[in-house]
Amino acid sequence: MTSWNGRVFVSTLPLTRPLDIKTLLASGAGLEIFAEGPQWRDPENGLNLTRTLLRGYNNPRSLHAPFYDLNLASEKYPPIRDLTLDIYKRFFGVAAELECEHVVIHTHAYTCPLYDPAGTRQRVKNILPLLAASARQAGIRLAVENIGLGPTQLFDSEEYVNLFREIDGIFALLDIGHAFLNGWDIPRVIWQLGEKLVALHLHDNRGHADEHLPIGMGSINWRLIREALALLPSPPALILEYNEETRLNRILTDIHELQCTHRFGSAMGQV
Repeated sequence: MTSWNGRVFVSTLPLTRPLDIKTLLASGAGLEIFAEGPQWRDPENGLNLTRTLLRGYNNPRSLHAPFYDLNLASEKYPPIRDLTLDIYKRFFGVAAELECEHVVIHTHAYTCPLYDPAGTRQRVKNILPLLAASARQAGIRLAVENIGLGPTQLFDSEEYVNLFREIDGIFALLDIGHAFLNGWDIPRVIWQLGEKLVALHLHDNRGHADEHLPIGMGSINWRLIREALALLPSPPALILEYNEETRLNRILTDIHELQCTHRFGSAMGQV
């Protein structure tokens, strides 16, 4: 399998100190800016802080739009849907300012009670073209993440894949940990998504909770994922999305392992 040529990203989710992010950027990794937390209560403040932090660095970057307290699929409260839509559009502008390649969004709240799953899915499908057009106007790609566990999973694997066949202008961000928890055939989904797959969130778990563990610390078979990725005509970005307890040294080690492609799935996880 060919080299990833630096197409390894790390989410800022576990990184609380600017010094950690500076160290990370020096490794050559890209950055997925996790737009949550106190500094992002005012998007302009978050934008300015991030712009200052990234000054002098040309690493590739993406942005994970906020999702706490938001719900694009709210059934009972249309104002929540409208607010979520407006906030996502606003963050497309933030992403453009930060020269991000794509913006990741959630289709619904993780704990959303799905009173009418079919109707909820259709509402999301009706909204996604509007978001795609707004993202395109901002010059970035809209990446839709698979989220939810069990009854809070709005789209199963087949429905998720079909989203990108039905709706123009949207791309897939496949979260490996979420897919594993829901029993998806991950290699098959990777193959089905093909060129629509722009990125993956990489993190591990033991099959019971969304733990966001480092690769190799859970039960996911990373060798099969590596083999599926090798069949794609162009590789998606690999984004390490570890939990807040992950030490910086572990993140830096895993960046190196991913950049040494032949070791991905062996040194880092199951063979």
